Amino acid sequence: MATYSWPSKPVVYTLIGLAFWTFLDLQAVSKYSDNGRRSLATTTNISYLKSESTLLPWAHYNLRSVKERPDLSSETALFWHIPKSGGTTAKQIYQCIGKTLTIRIGVDPRYGHDQSDELVVFKPIEGKDWKTVNVDTVSEKGILRAEEMGLVASGKADIIFAMDVNFASSHLFDRLNKGRILSIFRHPVDRLASKFYYLQSATWERTYRPEWADMSILEWAEKHNFDENFLVKKIVGKKLTDDAGMADLIIAKEIVRRRFIVGLLDEMEESVHRFNVMLGVNESDEKTKECMNEVFGTTKDEGDKSDEVDSVEAQGDEGDEKDNAVEINTNSNKHPKIVEGMPEYKLMAERNSLDMILYEYIRLLFQEQKSVINRYAREALVQQHALTTNVQRKRQLR
Repeated sequence: MATYSWPSKPVVYTLIGLAFWTFLDLQAVSKYSDNGRRSLATTTNISYLKSESTLLPWAHYNLRSVKERPDLSSETALFWHIPKSGGTTAKQIYQCIGKTLTIRIGVDPRYGHDQSDELVVFKPIEGKDWKTVNVDTVSEKGILRAEEMGLVASGKADIIFAMDVNFASSHLFDRLNKGRILSIFRHPVDRLASKFYYLQSATWERTYRPEWADMSILEWAEKHNFDENFLVKKIVGKKLTDDAGMADLIIAKEIVRRRFIVGLLDEMEESVHRFNVMLGVNESDEKTKECMNEVFGTTKDEGDKSDEVDSVEAQGDEGDEKDNAVEINTNSNKHPKIVEGMPEYKLMAERNSLDMILYEYIRLLFQEQKSVINRYAREALVQQHALTTNVQRKRQLR
């Protein structure tokens, strides 16, 4: 006679919780999409729920948990750079502080390290403190090269910047060399609107689209935008041309909840403060203060509310660096504000219903993570105080 065993209690509780959130998500999808309930069928046979972990393998094995305190000796930060969501600003802050980053300039032939078989850390701009490594962690080809060269195990990079979080985490990290995911999120409709207006004039971008200037954002969203449910698809490893459903949303939410330190574009300063805790950045350091003040030290002009100003968005937010610039750049990207109730908003919200739900969930996580990261900050201060006291005692005994 066959015998059966129940799953462990944590898995049972997780399944019950996921079922509850699935019900709520279905209600939310119906808010944005008339055919949202039809995706229910995709949740009835989720193979990943049958395992002991409800995470995809790369997230389960390769990444540090949100509940694990930061340990720079055993983890490397990966910043998921979501286009038009503040990633360039974060990059420039950490360049200014002097961190070693992986960005495309590292494989620029002008610096002579792009064909090297060994990892090289160098300063690309004379007179600047920041450094880079001769790898490209934006393209899949570059990520595979960085994996082969042992980037993470080498400990040469402080922060890895990547635009494909699934592919990068799957290939760069492993059980012995784990990653810590940081990312800044933005309202999906705002992000798409910013992308539409930005790429009309961003001649320095590989994805420059001058033809968009001759169309309305409604026409673009209806006929020319293929960037739909970007967040969910990227997390679960789907192409932007693939379909995504409730199963993908459930997986994405669980991965973000358990593995991502989340930031919000409309809480940019607080987000960077939290990242600093996770990265071990000393905010009392004069250089750090200077770099933070360059971005956050001035009062924003509230101005005309009819236009949206991407005040913390810098040039090159599609993944390239404009003229390899490294100065803090808070150039505004002004464009008409798309607000709820407008036809443009309704259309983009409907076509990005999964991302809309995920974003609202991330906003809740942002509030929940505050106490966790504050605790890490206090523990770091206690540890630093103990270390300082120990050093002073040793000096007195000499």
